[in-house]
Amino acid sequence: CQVFVQSGVTLTIQPGVTILSEADDGSGLAPALVILPGATIDAAGTADKPITFTSTAEASELPDRGLWGGLIVMGNAPTYGSPQTVEGITGQTYGGTDSTESSGTLQYVRVWYGGSVIGENNEINGITLAGVGSGTTVEYCEVAFNLDDGFEMFGGTVNLKYISALFVGDDAIDTDQGYQGKIQFAYVMIGTSGNHGVEMDSQSDGSTPRSFPQVYSATFVHHLDGVPASVSSDDLREATLRLREKTGGEFGNMIVTNVPSTGVLQNDCGSETITHDLSSAGTSPNYLWFSSQNIIFGASGITLYLDDDGTCAGLTDAVNSDPQLTLMPGEADEDSPGFDPRPVSGGAAYSDVDSVPSDDDFFESTSYKGAFDTTLWLEDLSWLSDNMKLASTEACGDITADTTWSTSVRMTCQVFVQSGVTLTIQPGVTILSEADDGSGLAPALVI
Repeated sequence: CQVFVQSGVTLTIQPGVTILSEADDGSGLAPALVILPGATIDAAGTADKPITFTSTAEASELPDRGLWGGLIVMGNAPTYGSPQTVEGITGQTYGGTDSTESSGTLQYVRVWYGGSVIGENNEINGITLAGVGSGTTVEYCEVAFNLDDGFEMFGGTVNLKYISALFVGDDAIDTDQGYQGKIQFAYVMIGTSGNHGVEMDSQSDGSTPRSFPQVYSATFVHHLDGVPASVSSDDLREATLRLREKTGGEFGNMIVTNVPSTGVLQNDCGSETITHDLSSAGTSPNYLWFSSQNIIFGASGITLYLDDDGTCAGLTDAVNSDPQLTLMPGEADEDSPGFDPRPVSGGAAYSDVDSVPSDDDFFESTSYKGAFDTTLWLEDLSWLSDNMKLASTEACGDITADTTWSTSVRMTCQVFVQSGVTLTIQPGVTILSEADDGSGLAPALVI
């Protein structure tokens, strides 16, 4: 059933713990873990011992969506119209005036197969952060196969770093109700039927505080034939990113690829300055800056920016070039054999990189666009890793010592296992091969 951690109480979850949830509590409510305002969660997993929230369903039934509720953290940070209630939860409110409040730690936390719909326009997101303050730590967290949104921030000032959202039914990252936090190193795979990589709102009536998310170093992978099919969305307009309802914000060092039709859809803008020029943008939160150096790439003839109702003029330019991710099919989906979302050295991701805000110690300066350089921080954390979808190992040339392939492998040339050497390939591993090694030879594995 739904579990509520009360004000003044700390719930500690040890590294490596798995929380298994039923689909229904017997009375129509989706089980969920709810951290109430004034309570604290200490869920500090590690790289080799992540904490996993998942379903009790049989492995043969997975992956699937909507099999249980989700993880909800509620705090006392500012949001407009406080107090507010959270979708899927009754009788509890959030929001206040403490922008630096800590609700604890979410570190190396995975939330998979949730998002149960319990009524019309009443769904639970994967990880909901409602009125959560900037003293809270959220890093190395993933939401996969949620029926509704992946990460949703309702107001508050919480910052997120190293997050991934995979194949959720609605929006991967959703911000609303005056959210003024920071996000860096975000990886999103939308799939064939997901809705938006981001949906970022403020409030159509101009209520304050205005939402002002600052998003840097993010990679959004769509599906070239993707068509939204969310059962929980109020709007299935096709676009990889959606910015609306007078939101401000900063968006830099982003890769948006496999765009099927529209890169960025905007509507219902207001008095905020909408610009590619940060130096003349004005004072936060009353501007929306979207770097013209962001990469937006996809199908032939895509629309980079669509001003849906004529209120959002200002964005026109982007780098419309292939970001050259190491291994990323145009039809990237949950059943694709493998991925490596790191950009190739010297490609478009390493040119004209934006500076990050220098007024605090949250953002890290990078020499690349997107969520990854050479380190693939998804390993051991992600559903992709657990299901051997990360082809992070490259094989080429001679194997001269006993070797085990335990993750998916990308073969880029002919591979020769030398005499006296054993190559062990673990069950479930996929070996993905290039068509040509660059010199006319077909890659092959030769024992």
